[in-house]
Amino acid sequence: MSLDASVNQSPPRSARSPGVRRRLLTRVSLAVLLSVALVALVDMSEVFRVLSNIPLELLAVVLLLLSADRVAMGLKWRHLVNGIRGPLRISDAIAIYYQSGFAALLLPTSVGGEVLRGLLGRRAGVPGHMVVASMVLEKLVAAVSSVVLAVLGTGFMLGATETPLSGVLLALVGGSVVAVLAALVAAGSRRLHQRAGQILRRWVPERISRELDQLSAKIVDYGRRPALLRRNLIFNLGEHLLQFFVLYVLGVAIGIELGLLPFLAVTSVVMLVKRTAGFFESWGVAEGAGILLYSLFGVPQTLSVALAVGLWATSIMAALPGGYLLCRNGLGLLYSGDDPAFAPVSR
Repeated sequence: MSLDASVNQSPPRSARSPGVRRRLLTRVSLAVLLSVALVALVDMSEVFRVLSNIPLELLAVVLLLLSADRVAMGLKWRHLVNGIRGPLRISDAIAIYYQSGFAALLLPTSVGGEVLRGLLGRRAGVPGHMVVASMVLEKLVAAVSSVVLAVLGTGFMLGATETPLSGVLLALVGGSVVAVLAALVAAGSRRLHQRAGQILRRWVPERISRELDQLSAKIVDYGRRPALLRRNLIFNLGEHLLQFFVLYVLGVAIGIELGLLPFLAVTSVVMLVKRTAGFFESWGVAEGAGILLYSLFGVPQTLSVALAVGLWATSIMAALPGGYLLCRNGLGLLYSGDDPAFAPVSR
């Protein structure tokens, strides 16, 4: 059976096992506990007072920048898909990212939006192994971009400011550099993939083993396209700086007074930690880490919480077109060409 056919089948029983449900429950519980802790430790009425006083013109700028960032994410992903000759149109890539982004903001775990993006990418006509390979490489390139910016931000903070947290900064960034290098080596090693495949064959069906081998070959193929990866890294750096500037404008709107360069430097480390925490756990963990780091670097705790809540709320507002597409099309069933198998669901 081909990979394309298999992606439309229902998940295996193992995907719905009690262990998976327990992990999901743990993550949701952790997010709830962190939210309760914030409510207990922070005057939430003051947080909402701060947010309600955001000037409308700055709110409009934030929403405009977040919308531009959503479009940039879709184009960035399409660049990787098209780089391995995947048939993904610009309109489909942007629509998929709007929908998966909207879902990720509402779901308790970060992987939910990524699963939806993979399904929608397949329904848009991209072969399953290309969709997954492009998403893996997207995460790796984004990790490299985050580390590069965090290294620059840390260098600025250590050279231009007096921070008592130099050891913490160096540990965070140094550990991230090691982790990203290890991930890059693992992703690009066909031999390592083959050895892992030999082990997995003892427990997984032959069909799944073949599909994983096909995915491995496509991921390794990216390593033979350095020009493509360099361009995508530049794309990532620009898109991440856009995200930082969104936070800066929102920070100015709620009264954070750090200055542009110090704020961007702190944000580079905050976003590195948030992306790492959000990948492994839930929204609450990532936002909790961000709030803690901003507070450690001198931002009042109330304003740190207001920044996190404000970013979440404005991100949902900017992603509302994705919510509309999900409501209109069920699961946003996109299609390419005239293939009736990918036609939208009629109401």
